[in-house]
Amino acid sequence: MSYLIEIKNMKLYPKDNYSKPLLENINFKLNKNSIISIIGESGSGKSLFGFSLSSKEYLYNVIKEFDSFKCHDYLKNSIPINFFSYIPQEPLSSLNPVITIYEHFEINRIPNEKNDSQESNYINLLEEVGFVEPENLLNLYPHELSGGMAQRILIALALQNNPNVLVADEATSSLDAVNEKIILDLLVTISNSRGLSVLVITHDLRIAKNYCNDHYLIQNKTLINLSNNELADLESKAKHQIFDGLDIDNSKEILKVKDLSFGFNDNKNILKKVDFKIHKGEILGLVGLSGSGKSTLTKVLMKIYSPKKGTCTLFEKNLKEYTPKSYASNIQIVFQDLYGSLNPKRKILDILLDSFLIREELKSLSKDRISKNINYREEVDLYLEELGLNKDILLRFPKSLSGGQRQKILILKALLVKPKVIIFDEPMSSLDLKSQNEILSIIKSLYLEHKITILFITHDYRLVQSICNRVMVLSEGTIVEEGETSKVFTNPSNSATKKILEVVK
Repeated sequence: MSYLIEIKNMKLYPKDNYSKPLLENINFKLNKNSIISIIGESGSGKSLFGFSLSSKEYLYNVIKEFDSFKCHDYLKNSIPINFFSYIPQEPLSSLNPVITIYEHFEINRIPNEKNDSQESNYINLLEEVGFVEPENLLNLYPHELSGGMAQRILIALALQNNPNVLVADEATSSLDAVNEKIILDLLVTISNSRGLSVLVITHDLRIAKNYCNDHYLIQNKTLINLSNNELADLESKAKHQIFDGLDIDNSKEILKVKDLSFGFNDNKNILKKVDFKIHKGEILGLVGLSGSGKSTLTKVLMKIYSPKKGTCTLFEKNLKEYTPKSYASNIQIVFQDLYGSLNPKRKILDILLDSFLIREELKSLSKDRISKNINYREEVDLYLEELGLNKDILLRFPKSLSGGQRQKILILKALLVKPKVIIFDEPMSSLDLKSQNEILSIIKSLYLEHKITILFITHDYRLVQSICNRVMVLSEGTIVEEGETSKVFTNPSNSATKKILEVVK
């Protein structure tokens, strides 16, 4: 059989250490017009394998060796620049914040004899990935897009130069269920219509089962070809743990939002008359489609944006009255932007030790005293162990971590502050189910110890069902439904909720 890609006995090493291979004994085959899944736990090397398909010998300080690396009819050193196209998992960090979407397309275009405007082609690509009125997007900047919209822009850019192989690295992890299905269905359509092969790197076994015709598992540094039965067996064992036994005090309002509206300048409001309360000890879920306003609401609650109208109070005190440090000691957030939320020039240990400087009981201590105190280091080590992270990660920089590892560090950074409230903004979008359950265990232990109050913003409705006692549905900047999680998901009254749940089921 003729394969589009055939790799024999590939090994990947750190550039400065040949004694510890990152991946080894990699044997891989990819047919033309096929969709293959690469699955594995967070940090197992899924993204690294995706990177390794580049024709470059050196990539991110990694050396690639192999007995054979064949791509279609091309020799290794003459593979066309557009043979592979890569979709990263972090849309908001992968787009240049100071140039427009149109300029992204211009920069990404492989030069040819035609120098005329390609705007109509860019519009067609945006339509292909599901945008309505795409011509309005070309002059926008990345910060004006939701995470889901930014992800679709990246997919359009990946398709721009007509690749042979599309490497989709957690390409739907930041999307809600509706848009996830749109993108995955689109990848299938593109594979068939363009003769394009797709490598789907994912932690979601459901995606692998429903959309891929062959499967590989990365485990113990190697690649294992799985049968459909073996994949089904893995999926049957994968379940979220249920979080119950919440101790909610309905007489105490921790966070209250009243008649909140927000928009940029004189543009149409993104948030419109938002009202809700969070009681002490509650875990409140907020769900909605991509672009519904979830992340914008988060930024208002974190004092990044100021509301046009309405009020936000924490412990009956207006957010405006809090100093940045006093506010941070009470309320923490875990953002969904894994790359942009960690300082790339600082080691993980230094990033984590900053959390102790915010804690109320430790404000008088210097960072030097904290770093030398064995009790605080032991606290960090304990959380690392519970999260399944090795201690050597403390001396590494964010760029050397996988997406899942960065996600865990961000969560740990917030937990170490021991705040009264934590806002989780898509906190587990890049984590496999095992890692998600590890995070849920940490949240549960922290909740039981400190009665922490949580606002859980996510597009993963299965997570909401497992952890939240109450849920709100946000649609076009307005909360359209609110109530006990079981009742809202069992018998939704709003059409937006029904649309979401139809896809999930």
